[in-house]
Amino acid sequence: MKAGIHPELHKKAKITCSTCNEVYEIPTTVEEISVERCRNCHPVYTGKEQTSATGGRVERFRKRMEKAKNAES
Repeated sequence: MKAGIHPELHKKAKITCSTCNEVYEIPTTVEEISVERCRNCHPVYTGKEQTSATGGRVERFRKRMEKAKNAES
């Protein structure tokens, strides 16, 4: 292998979560990384995922028709 072409490995690089301010140290080629969400605050991992119960196209169409019918009356 050629010398000097590989990036330097930082043994304790800081990964900072901008949401909960948690700091992790992992080996990587970048010294500092800022992430938007981490495993402590991401909804999928914490079980606090919000699901929207939106209806399908038919239900939305029927709701619009009911609103239009009520508006005429």
